[in-house]
Amino acid sequence: MEKWTRSNKKEILKAKVFKYFQVDVTSPDKEKQATFDIVASLDWINVIAVTDEDEVLLIKQYRVGTDSITVEIPGGGTEFGEDPIIAAKRELLEETGYTSDRWGHLISVDVNPAFMINKCHAYLALNAKKTGEQSLDEFEEIEVIKVSKTDLKEMLKNNEITHSLAYLAIYKYLYPEND
Repeated sequence: MEKWTRSNKKEILKAKVFKYFQVDVTSPDKEKQATFDIVASLDWINVIAVTDEDEVLLIKQYRVGTDSITVEIPGGGTEFGEDPIIAAKRELLEETGYTSDRWGHLISVDVNPAFMINKCHAYLALNAKKTGEQSLDEFEEIEVIKVSKTDLKEMLKNNEITHSLAYLAIYKYLYPEND
């Protein structure tokens, strides 16, 4: 299999958190041509933060896209040129008031390679301790909750966590033997 050839990449929209492009592509045998949509965003991060009491920090927040209150893990976008682990540490502190001195990388995945170019990086933060207060963005309202691993497994089983990237990171944390 060979990659298709891209041409005529055109920026259609520049929004607050992403850019929207259209690009022409041609199959290697030149028999198929089409225009595709591409969404470009900075990389995202997610954090599984575990306290000394072996509780996992979750957050509840309103999500405009689904018009619902979601249960997730701390996370957010990287800044331009920012190392994802730095973003993970920043987001954990901003959204929860917690920090950690033991970090590990869980997984990095393409968010949706069909039409998006960014990645999501998930990290594990052990020994998480409350060291400050939340420092939320202007339009964020986040409630922090702590759950046991047993309760977290039940939440996955009962579809209480519906954010796909949070679900993936939690699953990777809970079931490392499935690697």
